[in-house]
Order: sequence, then C-alpha cells, then structure tokens
Amino acid sequence: MILYNFLIMNIFYMIALTGTRPIVSLFADYCGATPTLIGLLVSTYALLPMLLSITVGKWLDYYNARKITLLGGGGMMVALFIPVLSPNILTLFFSQITLGFSQLCVLLTMQKIVGNFPGNRDKLIASFSLTASIGELVGPLISGYVYEHYGVEYTYASSTAFVLIAFLMGVLLKSSYWHRNSSSSSYQKQNLRSTLQLLAQVNLRKALIISGLVLYSKDLFTAYFPVYAAGAGISASQIGVILSAMAGMSIVVRLLQFYLVKTFSRGKVLTVTLIISGVSFLLIPFFTLPVPLTGLALFLGAGLGLGQPLSLVFSLNQSPVERHGEVLGLRLTINRASQFAAPFLFGTIGGIAGIPPIFWVSGGVLLIGSYFTRMTSVLKTKSVSSIDGKGYPNKFIT
Repeated sequence: MILYNFLIMNIFYMIALTGTRPIVSLFADYCGATPTLIGLLVSTYALLPMLLSITVGKWLDYYNARKITLLGGGGMMVALFIPVLSPNILTLFFSQITLGFSQLCVLLTMQKIVGNFPGNRDKLIASFSLTASIGELVGPLISGYVYEHYGVEYTYASSTAFVLIAFLMGVLLKSSYWHRNSSSSSYQKQNLRSTLQLLAQVNLRKALIISGLVLYSKDLFTAYFPVYAAGAGISASQIGVILSAMAGMSIVVRLLQFYLVKTFSRGKVLTVTLIISGVSFLLIPFFTLPVPLTGLALFLGAGLGLGQPLSLVFSLNQSPVERHGEVLGLRLTINRASQFAAPFLFGTIGGIAGIPPIFWVSGGVLLIGSYFTRMTSVLKTKSVSSIDGKGYPNKFIT
C-alpha cells in the first residue's frame, strides 16, 4: 500500500511538469521568441541538474529521502507559481532553472525508493514509469485546454495545485516509510573519480547514453512540435491531445515491458526503441494534418516509452544499494547534459534553417546512436527480485 502512495505522488508531480513543458515553448513563441531563444529557454531546465545530479544523488545516499523530496516539491511550487504572478520570458527562465533543480530532487528520490521496494525490479520500475506516463498523458490534456481557454496564468496555477497535492501527501506520510528504502548505513563518501569509474562498465555506459538520447528526444518533441504544429494551423488543445496520445502509447508499451524483456534481451529492446523513434522523427516534417501526426506521435511513444525504464533498471541492477543515489545521479547528469545541449544546438539549427531540419537531424542522431550503443550478449535478461531479505541486491545482472 505504501508503494501506491509514492506512485500516486509521482503522477501528480508529472502532471504538473509535463503540463507546463509544451506551454513554455508555445507562450515564448507567442511572445515573439526565435527558435534559438526557445532552445535556450528549454535548455535552462537542464542546467542545474546537469551540474548537480551526482551531488544530489550522494545526498540521497546519505540523508533522509523525505527531506530531499520535500525540498524538491517546495521548489517546484515556487517555480510554477512565479509565472502566475508575472508571465513573461524572464520569469519563464527563472521558472525553468528552478523547476529543473527541484524536479531533480523529487525524481532521484522516487526512483531510488520505488526501485528498492521488495519484488521484481523490472515490474517495480515498470509501475513507476507507468505512473510517469499517466502524468504525461493527463498533463498536456489539461494544460492545452486551460492555456487555450484561460491563458498562461491559469495553466501554471493548475500545475501548482497538482504539486501542492503531492507535497502534502509527502508531508503526511510517516517518516518510517521514507527511511525504509532511502539512506544506507553502509554509505561511504565517494569522490568524482570513483563515480566516473562506474562508466568503465561498457554496457552500463551504453545504457546511460541511450537514456540521454531518449530523454533529449522527448524534450525536443515537446519543445518544437507545438511550434511546428501551431505553424501548421493546429490548435493548442489539439496539440495537447497529440502529446497525450504519445504518452498513452508509452503506457501501453510499459505494460508490456516485463514480457518484452523476458522474451527478448534488454539490449535488443533498447536498440529497437531508438530505431523506431529515429524513423518517426524523420517523417514528422512531411505531414501537417492532425491524424498522421498523431500516428507518428504514437510510434514515438512506443519507441521512447521503454528507453527510460529499461536503462533505469539496468543502472540499479549494476550497482550496490548504498550507491544507488550516486549511480542515478550519474545517469541523470548524462540525461540533463543531453537535455541542456540538444535544445540549444537544435534551436540554432531551427533559427538558421527552420523547424523541419530539427526533426531530420534528431532522427539521424537516434539512428546512428542505435548502431553504436548495441549491447553485448551479457545483457541476456533474467528475472530477479530487487532486493533479498537482508536488503541487498540479489545479483548485479540484467
């Protein structure tokens, strides 16, 4: 039952986060921002997490997870409420940078806590990712409708309300439930060199790269698809429906995650996700009508939906529990580095050549990445429990 409390909290946090992400680019475009400026604005979200993810991960290994989560939840409320008071480009920059750090604290804590509940880790992370997909499904639907009919202030106000609900759930949850799977008595402080040595594991390194590719691709789609679709005459509410369709397909494939991993190897599934996503990106600029674009969004949801949970399980399986926060921080550093660099880079491309080349180049990067990040045969999947009776990972395998 306690697991469901954390999963529901994650839904509310994700509704707030994913509901505002497309609004940032839509409102900035409405204010006359160039594609380059929109790229810089979207990149700002990933700046502090790119620099501080490993540090926050180490905090999580040492300090009470409850404190880290409440710090993040409080920061998210501040970040989302500022544009309610004064919606403009400058406040959006402040909101994005604050939101990035705050959501980092929430995300790392939720990943570590859920990933270390008793049970099969693939199923636990699939459940966690499923709640994230539910948030991604509901968030754009709500924000697209509210933004179109009531404006940006009410959009951010509604997102703030969802964060407040999740924050209060965390406050009311007994402290003992947070301690159960958070800090470790065997924690030893690690230096940066020790952290980076984790990358010596070839397949772990490839999984982290795949995670970064998947996440930046999702961000690019969320940031530039609304601008592309609006230019094609598609309304904000229709854009919200298309983004939600993508999230809906992510829910479907994540329900099948355990079966796919059991039937095929984790490495093969990860490679196929990149290929499907790359082809979908390449095809987007050839369509301007809602129906075919929705179809491509569904393929993107299927392709990008499994990359994150599969790489997350692999990261946890390949590390001892007392360093989970550190490993997750390293993973998120790579994710946020790609999220920081990619929108700015592709925003520059868009400023020079227009929006369609953004999708073409991104699709090409995904296809090339699918070739160079192929996993070796050691990734043959076995079904394992996340922890044994003593609280340690059963085996560091995938």
